[in-house]
Amino acid sequence: MAKVPFENAEFGRFLNCGPTVLAVVQHDGPPNIITLAWLCPVSHKPPLLVISVAPRRFSHRLIAQGREVTVNVPPWALVEETYFCGHVSGRDVDKFAETALTPLPSKHVRPPGIAECLVIIECKVDDSFEMGDHTVFLLRVVHVLADEDAAASRFALGMGEPTTIHHLGGRVFAPLGAPAQEAGRPK
Repeated sequence: MAKVPFENAEFGRFLNCGPTVLAVVQHDGPPNIITLAWLCPVSHKPPLLVISVAPRRFSHRLIAQGREVTVNVPPWALVEETYFCGHVSGRDVDKFAETALTPLPSKHVRPPGIAECLVIIECKVDDSFEMGDHTVFLLRVVHVLADEDAAASRFALGMGEPTTIHHLGGRVFAPLGAPAQEAGRPK
């Protein structure tokens, strides 16, 4: 395969393969939704994940001060809502009202989950680190709720049926749609 140079700062377009999520944050007012593509599980014991948020984002302050987040995995059917929540500011817009997403009360944190999402992961901020032009928040998972059908099928709801949303950069998103399969020894 022929190779061509590519913009260094755009390397993430080749790595943003995990699901794009809708995080809900809240501190001194109503909850706000932020779309995140930069996140990663980092530990099983204890269950930890990291999210990366630019300080200029309205939600950055809410995370830093409220120190609680719900990480919600939307189905492909919510791709327009996911894009919208990432491109308007919660300073100006009530994203729950504008998208008709349903807040679902959480069990262990203040911000609600999103009822229409496949998974709701309640988290508390354990730490944060300035990393270039973003802040990495280390989140401790305190409670998880999963859609029964999605959990039973490991998010492979059927051949050709899109499930999770994956951000490929800019306005480009792709679904995960093939059934899950176990890997083994290469042939």
